[in-house]
Amino acid sequence: MILNNIKIVTRDAVIENGYIEMKDGVIADVRSGSYVGDDEVINGQGKIAFPGFIDIHTHGSCGIDFMDADEDGIKTIADAFYKEGITTFLATTLTSDFESLDRVCKVVANAKKDVPSLGGIHLEGPYINEKYKGAQNAAYIRNPNIEEFNTLVKDSNGNIRDISLAPEKEGALEFIKNAVKQNVVCSVGHSDATFKDVEKAIDMGLTNVTHTHNAQSGHHHRNPGVVSAAMYFDELYTEVICDCIHVSEDALKAFYKVVGPNRFIIITDSLKVKHAQFDEFQLFGLDCIRRDGAAYLKSGPLAGSILNYDQGIRNVRRITGASLIDLAKVSSYNAAKSIGFKDRGELAVGKIADVVLMDEDLNVKEVYKLGKRVF
Repeated sequence: MILNNIKIVTRDAVIENGYIEMKDGVIADVRSGSYVGDDEVINGQGKIAFPGFIDIHTHGSCGIDFMDADEDGIKTIADAFYKEGITTFLATTLTSDFESLDRVCKVVANAKKDVPSLGGIHLEGPYINEKYKGAQNAAYIRNPNIEEFNTLVKDSNGNIRDISLAPEKEGALEFIKNAVKQNVVCSVGHSDATFKDVEKAIDMGLTNVTHTHNAQSGHHHRNPGVVSAAMYFDELYTEVICDCIHVSEDALKAFYKVVGPNRFIIITDSLKVKHAQFDEFQLFGLDCIRRDGAAYLKSGPLAGSILNYDQGIRNVRRITGASLIDLAKVSSYNAAKSIGFKDRGELAVGKIADVVLMDEDLNVKEVYKLGKRVF
């Protein structure tokens, strides 16, 4: 199949008019000019082709939370995500008991057989700091437990890709070292870590920051914390919820200027209330409500977002003036690289054929997963 007459955003150039050849779920060719040949041709009508978006931090949608979703529920979420341009996502958990986390691991392992956009699991907790618990249930917070974690990795069939934790917790540094050996990305989140704590964790293999600015120690001139480390250390990829609620426009603009387009990752941190018809719900035992464009605990604090991924991209362009190439990095390439997906994240020969066609205003018009149109 040929996607013809499109503007193609590659990692280092924009092809103003070109085509993408997709064969057996893989990109076989990317060229400038118009296609001439006998293959099936789809006229892209000048739309902008981006690599499929990758959301490495999302808790659900359509009234379904990954904590209690079955395989059909995960497929329902995945189909809704295609409409936002998301072609890969990590099913993100909550701080909870072992049995609940283990159930998610087993369900995801089975669901991956039938849901091609399901990239694996992001464990958000339970090894976090209660001071910055946010919308996590404090009853289940505990110190890092290597034996427990190893069981979860095994029961997930190796599908845990990322874990958010507080590196200042007892046993965390040894835990990070163990997780990295199992190819699990470690991300500092829900943490009261100091700048030095993060630096020590980086030495053990820490590479990511969870929803930067939210639920973590901040940037302070005498007591620098996680946000300070996120800005300083080039080793760290930085998730940001780009709904302009979790992080203000001015803060996003300043942070983006500091870290640049090579370490910034758009996430939604979306909850099950996204694409749903209700406003009040529970988040693993905590009462929540949707209002003013986000989700909140009824006790007051932010609980998560209802952000559509493509809106996050439009927000970043409007606020930062990011180029098309940089937008492709912050929506796809950086996320893929940060969690070790070498087969996706850019429009290049040999990568899987995940393509999003957008108009000039960055509205999603068509989505292809493994070379097949899914939206």
